[in-house]
Amino acid sequence: MSFPISLLQFIEISLTTSSAYFLVIHGSRNLKTQTAAAKLQHLTSLKIKSKDIITQQNYGKIIFSSFESKTVTKLDFSQTPLVGIAALELTSLSLNQSLVEFALKADSLGFSRVKVLPLFLAPGVHVREDIPEEIALAIKQIKNRVTIELSPFLGKYSGMVQLLSDKFLELSARSRILVAHGSRLPGVADYYENLAQKLNATTAYWSTDPSLAQQVKAQITAGHTKIAILPYFLFPGKIVRAIAVEVASLQADYPNVELILGQPLGATKALAELIAKEI
Repeated sequence: MSFPISLLQFIEISLTTSSAYFLVIHGSRNLKTQTAAAKLQHLTSLKIKSKDIITQQNYGKIIFSSFESKTVTKLDFSQTPLVGIAALELTSLSLNQSLVEFALKADSLGFSRVKVLPLFLAPGVHVREDIPEEIALAIKQIKNRVTIELSPFLGKYSGMVQLLSDKFLELSARSRILVAHGSRLPGVADYYENLAQKLNATTAYWSTDPSLAQQVKAQITAGHTKIAILPYFLFPGKIVRAIAVEVASLQADYPNVELILGQPLGATKALAELIAKEI
């Protein structure tokens, strides 16, 4: 397609995002967990900024390669991604209060939309009911100043299976057990089972059956002597530490079997990359 050169002497492109991102975690009084949450917020911001710059550079290349005449292209890199994080529980401010503060800040900086990203790993009560209710309360308070949108929960991200597969590969065992919190809420067990099937793993639950001890025994009965155990949790915390204690106890009970315990998702570049890619 050709255009009159007079219309193409100067093209200005501003591809900076119009959305700010609000990460939501469960919450913890543990200082290490709070530090990990802050680190993940920072890493996610860096990954989003990196992807914005790459996108703008690619647009520039397309423009320059599309026209024979010299065209001046101005790319705007000035707007830094706005990424906040807040807890649903165990915090001084309610989630809706934290969201209102963040939304007003986003509005003052020129963002027109806030995307709420629940960093939860299964569609439990918090994802289905609690977070939507908090968002509804926040929307009432800010009225129409900023649009607030609820994004899918972390466990639903398309790259989660690959991320977990990579973590299992690091443990180098054919027998795999994915340890999740568990829930009696309808549909949650199906989610876990479908995820485990994609990972070629079996599921064990902290709060319901089958337990980790039951699944380890089942794998040993099936003839496995090397078993990878991966905690499906966001950050190290009380339950993850308890799982480590139980694995050590099981290892003592079965000295001829190697139990290899992996780490939860954690505040890693890989997880931040997954979040940035999804949004």
